[in-house]
Amino acid sequence: NKHLDIITQCSIDTDNGSALLATLPDSRYPYVYPRDSASASRLLYKIVISPLKSSDIAYSILSKVARFILYCQREDGYWGQRYSINGEDHGIYKQEDNAAHGTTILCRYLLAAKHKNISIPNVDKIIEAIKRASEYSLNNYYRSEIHLFYSTTSIHESAIEEGYSIWVNYAYLQMLRLIERIGRSYGVMDKFSIEMELKEGFSATIDNFFSMSGRYVRRLKPNGEIDLRPDITLMSPFYFGSGMDIDYFKKTEEFVNSIKFIEQHLWDPDLGMLQRYLPFIEDDNTHIHAGNGPWLQYTLILAQYYFYSGDGEKGSELLEIVDKYKSKEGYLCEHLTTIDRFKEFQKLEWETGKDFEKEFSPDILTEGLPYDRIVEELNHMKNAYDLIKNMSKDIENNSYITFATPLMWSHVEYAIALMLKLENELSVADFPAVKYTNKQ
Repeated sequence: NKHLDIITQCSIDTDNGSALLATLPDSRYPYVYPRDSASASRLLYKIVISPLKSSDIAYSILSKVARFILYCQREDGYWGQRYSINGEDHGIYKQEDNAAHGTTILCRYLLAAKHKNISIPNVDKIIEAIKRASEYSLNNYYRSEIHLFYSTTSIHESAIEEGYSIWVNYAYLQMLRLIERIGRSYGVMDKFSIEMELKEGFSATIDNFFSMSGRYVRRLKPNGEIDLRPDITLMSPFYFGSGMDIDYFKKTEEFVNSIKFIEQHLWDPDLGMLQRYLPFIEDDNTHIHAGNGPWLQYTLILAQYYFYSGDGEKGSELLEIVDKYKSKEGYLCEHLTTIDRFKEFQKLEWETGKDFEKEFSPDILTEGLPYDRIVEELNHMKNAYDLIKNMSKDIENNSYITFATPLMWSHVEYAIALMLKLENELSVADFPAVKYTNKQ
């Protein structure tokens, strides 16, 4: 309920539904991101189908979030990186996974309504929106020659993901599976025959492409080379198919090895928790964002995996680490860094203009982006960094810096981790051997 309350604080009611912002309205990020809203829909749907008393509240929030996302969709089915509370496209980066995220939100809303036996007056309009989004993604992002979805940026908002990434392709696998459920639940399977034809075999295809030498890999580069570097996106098979609204995730040897790999290479030695990728600042596609450090939402997804897999002790250890970084209000941030790393970032990247070149590389920007949009974002960045420098004494005392507090997404993943923790504890108490066997 505490986390639901924070999600509500990040929501603004409009005539077109609820604009679920990345953080509080007066923050640096007063935008609606389809990716972040999709993460919230993952939690909200799980609450809706649960016996929790907040089920009705979760359904109400989900319905209003879905209405807003529907309003933001372009006529041709496109969704961009982010939107203002008026539904205007304020995206900067090309992001090809948003069609999957927007569709996922709408599908979860329809499935939640079906679960509660609620009739939606404009259900046909929503189903048509799902169809437009899937058609747009198939026509613009899917490469039939290689049977994968191509992307420029996605979760990390940089060309570190350009090519065929594990995150984007598992996001689309989830979309296809949810579309199938909508087709069956609402009797419209004939409308999605193309999607269902693609779904057949797609799971095996991406498993084959993204596994190598006993573990998963994060992407195939545009030229087909395999990117072996550690990345939190190696958790994508779990994140997009693990007991929320669909449950097709299977704990395989490749996935277990992938978890060991990212924990070994991405665990922050000073602050704990997972970094999102390694900070090779000389790589033009690696964005450091004011100093490298751990990201809470990804660490919380790792905790979810352990609860889901039956290792409640490991999951609880991760929650305890995250708890150390809560604000006095109980807020969770997006990511952390140390004062020394921030100073190094300022010296090597910000003051030299290198960070500007990375953040606004023409290759990753949306077509026809107004320069005013770049200036607006640059001002947000400068103001945030100036604020840190002005608070240098307090920062020295705390020894670390937090960014984007509270981050709605972090609270979403914490709440899901709590729900999986409870399920794990109940399962162990009532059926000590069953859950572990099933997950194997």
